[in-house]
Amino acid sequence: MKTDLSQSRAKRDNLNKIIQVLCFVVVALAYILVRAVKLDQFVVQDENQWLTRSANFYTAIFAGDFASTYQKEHPGVTIMWAGAAAFLREYPGYRLSDLGQVDSAQLSQYFAKFDKSAPLKILQTGRFFVLLGSTFAFLLAYLYAQRLFGLLPAIIAFFLIAFDPFYVALTRILHLDGLMSTLFFLSLLAYFSFLKDRKILDLAVSGVAAGLCWLTKSPGFFLGVLIVLFALVSLWQNRNAVQNWLSARNAWRYIYPILIWGAIAGMVFVVLWPAMWVAPVDTLKNVILHAQEYAEAGHDSAVFFNGNLIEDGNLGWNYFYFYPYTFLWRSTPVALAGLLIFVWGYVKRKKPLDDGQRRWIAVGLALSAGLFMFFMTFGLKKFDRYVLPAYLPLDLLAGLGWAALVYWLLEQTSNRVLRVVVYLGLAAVLAFQAFLTIKVYPYYIDYYNPLLGGPRQALKTMQVGWGEGLDQAAAYLNDKPGAAKMNVYSWYSRGSFSYFFDGTARELGSDIVEGDDSWNRLINSDYAVIYVSQWQRNVPVDVLNYLKNFTPEHTISLNGIDYARIYKLK
Repeated sequence: MKTDLSQSRAKRDNLNKIIQVLCFVVVALAYILVRAVKLDQFVVQDENQWLTRSANFYTAIFAGDFASTYQKEHPGVTIMWAGAAAFLREYPGYRLSDLGQVDSAQLSQYFAKFDKSAPLKILQTGRFFVLLGSTFAFLLAYLYAQRLFGLLPAIIAFFLIAFDPFYVALTRILHLDGLMSTLFFLSLLAYFSFLKDRKILDLAVSGVAAGLCWLTKSPGFFLGVLIVLFALVSLWQNRNAVQNWLSARNAWRYIYPILIWGAIAGMVFVVLWPAMWVAPVDTLKNVILHAQEYAEAGHDSAVFFNGNLIEDGNLGWNYFYFYPYTFLWRSTPVALAGLLIFVWGYVKRKKPLDDGQRRWIAVGLALSAGLFMFFMTFGLKKFDRYVLPAYLPLDLLAGLGWAALVYWLLEQTSNRVLRVVVYLGLAAVLAFQAFLTIKVYPYYIDYYNPLLGGPRQALKTMQVGWGEGLDQAAAYLNDKPGAAKMNVYSWYSRGSFSYFFDGTARELGSDIVEGDDSWNRLINSDYAVIYVSQWQRNVPVDVLNYLKNFTPEHTISLNGIDYARIYKLK
């Protein structure tokens, strides 16, 4: 009898392991496939800058000029490592060019002379390396979520995260916010696991992820505030477990992990950034002071938000609702419904929110999202992507909400058919989340919540466009005879347009005014490509007024929005 029970238990354990492996594979495929396809499709405006910084980082490493690996206060080191690896893979000879440190215009001129196709190839490879790192961190975070909340809640939550359209958009480009958000999330979950099980490996993983997060973008330093906060909460929660909970000995039990966490994160920050080897004080000073200046500077030009044009570009503290507002636009009906269900499940103590430790971790995730949004609100310069680190904890909470509903429905019946119907309903919910994302492929950043009216309504209230669609404008002009000899002015010309256009691309900047030399060059060029964010903000006003006399030869429309208008000038 005992042998039969042991065999039955062993079979059940083996089946559970197989299910866990299959779920891991499903989550991994969901994350990778929606991001890895067509990494050479369109370029967002900032990527040209990060490719330039990567070129400078690459040059500095091989020249031994380690101080020059400081390129920007962000600091973007992980992104530049990925970009440098892409240069080494696709264009290793660049370090022999003797160009030294360049700006984006100089880099564009170099490749226009020697290999015009190279930037897009390098960018594609750099994107792939960023995706590799993000995938590893995402799957590690999934394993932690499974430990903390169980298999079904983790599967639901991470499927929602994998198909969060805004998160998808920002994790498949050579840019900061997607990778930073994944590392931020991993560090939090690993630290919660440490507080639960007191395993030093979890603390180390959290510290390493934090260090990489800091290297990616300076707002990641806010992790330190959260770690200290949650350590204090844990100390308070365990006040009844020891006789004198405020004693130095008991307090030290919660203080020393913070010191270890900070030491590991700091070590990663120093080891992986050569500028810290040779000029640590100046490098840190530049990061802190320039990051503060960047946040306080506001936008350089007019900003369109909530249907209003803010001429001075200063969103400021008066727009304290900017990030919650944009979250509603960028989130999905499935995630928002899951958050509402989470509140119900939490209040009613429904599984998996019936356990005290899980409940406080859920509150910790909610606090992490809310406090990070609040922290970022103080910056005068605001973009919806700046609070992407808050989206992942909220998606996890939404997943816990859907899990609570599923568990509750399963408890209501023992009928196998009805239980299958519950699982089919869950599959339909997750499929709808995937559909909303796949629908806007490959321009995932064009997603806007259909509950609020979708893209057409977003155009009336949100500043739209980050370079998507300009690849199609370039393709349209490339089909014309003599395209290689054309001179075309375009908004976001460097990268978003130039990487795809066979001719000469020139910047249609906001500084072009009637009467100056750039104006004469513009009106004597072959074509002008005007972008959606230009006519939303009426910049540059002289150019837009001049083009009122012309009819667009062609318009690029994506998901119901006109993104680019192509005007023939001669």
